[in-house]
Amino acid sequence: MPASHSICKAILMLMRSHDRSGSWDVEPDLDLLAPFVVTKAQKREMPLIGEPDPDILWRVELFYSAVAWEIERRAGRAVSPLLRIHHEGWGRVVLIAGKLVAVDAHVRELHRFGFETLEAMTLKAEKLVADGLSTIEAFPGAAAA
Repeated sequence: MPASHSICKAILMLMRSHDRSGSWDVEPDLDLLAPFVVTKAQKREMPLIGEPDPDILWRVELFYSAVAWEIERRAGRAVSPLLRIHHEGWGRVVLIAGKLVAVDAHVRELHRFGFETLEAMTLKAEKLVADGLSTIEAFPGAAAA
């Protein structure tokens, strides 16, 4: 079950940490994760013009923060996400460990951010985590600095 994957758990934990009233504590996990699933048909319906919705930008931040958190958990090194998103829906995300850029990702079409399935989201996250871990292993001195 994808909702039990460590990335999904991290996203859920981050989401619920922003809920001051506690109303999301009783929401089913799959309901909270549902906005991360955007099918190809749904993407075709979405415009590419205009500023991305703040909720979409928040989901991008949650996703990459969860990836950073998972790298940190597995590597034993602090990892921080830095996002630079242009108002037109493109930008760059870097995950920093010490003085090392562990992950460097370009993002585009943020108006359409999402994954075909939760399984696709966890696969993408696992690839980013694996890339970050291999970079940290290749340059442990920079990651520790």
